[in-house]
Formats: sequence, structure tokens, C-alpha cells
Amino acid sequence: MSKERSIRVGAEGIIVQDGKILLVKFDDEHGPHYNYPGGGHQEGETLRQTAIRELREETDADVEVGRLLVTGESAPFKVEYVYGSTHYLKLFFECTLKPNSTPRLPDEPDPHEIAVEWVPIEDLAKLPVIPDISEQLIAALNGAAPEFFEDNGRTSMELDKR
Repeated sequence: MSKERSIRVGAEGIIVQDGKILLVKFDDEHGPHYNYPGGGHQEGETLRQTAIRELREETDADVEVGRLLVTGESAPFKVEYVYGSTHYLKLFFECTLKPNSTPRLPDEPDPHEIAVEWVPIEDLAKLPVIPDISEQLIAALNGAAPEFFEDNGRTSMELDKR
């Protein structure tokens, strides 16, 4: 029998190279949009191990996990568009690619995953990225202390205005 959780915890990897950030592109019931590579924690692993596993699953990349950049909360009573009834806490970690690791769409991607793309970091606020942590993320990458983000159910380009 599986244990019920009142909150799901996940880890996301933030990889920036040459002024570009690595994003995973999806096309699902929310339409085309981007996510930061990452996902849910599994029993028996640390959150850093979660980030390593999830980045491998979504981008076929091997990474080193660094410092915490942003902590985000998506509460189901405030945000239904992504996780339904699941209360979600996500930790966004700065990551670096290991030597000879090249991100790409995996051989068996998630059902709605359509691409792995390097996007200019200055374009983050103009893209439909879930969640929209562009302001907090850029501040953290520029040396600000990690910040807590409470998801308001919007992206920079609000999905509901397509």
C-alpha cells in the first residue's frame, strides 16, 4: 500500500551556458509551453539525486548539482492548471553539464515532451514557461539569496490568453 502525501516535492535543474538556459518544451492540454527540466522526488533519493535523475530522464544530460536558486510552491487551492489536486514544492538547483554531456530529446521522452532547447535567458519573461520564476531565477543567478516563489498560476505569456 502506498503512502498518501499531503505535499509532493520535486527538484528542477537550471543549466545556463553562453547566455542561454536549457528548457524542455511540451505540448499538452495547456498548449505548447516550456518547463525547467526536473520532476518528482522518489523514495530513497536525496533532492540532488532527484535533480540528477530527472535531468537525465528529460534531457539525456549528465549534470553536477550546485546551489539552491529558488524554492517554489504550487498550492492546489490557488493553482489548478498544472498539478490538479497535488500540493507541490519544487526546489530549483543550479546545475552544470558534465564533460561530454550534450542535452537532447531522449529516445523515450515523456508523452508530451517535444523538444529540449537552449533559450536566451533574456527571453525567459517572454516565453510560456511553467512556472514563471524568471524574475526570481535571474536575480538568484546574479548572486541574490535563494527566494521563495508562490505560484500564481501564470506564465510570463499567460497560457489562458493564447
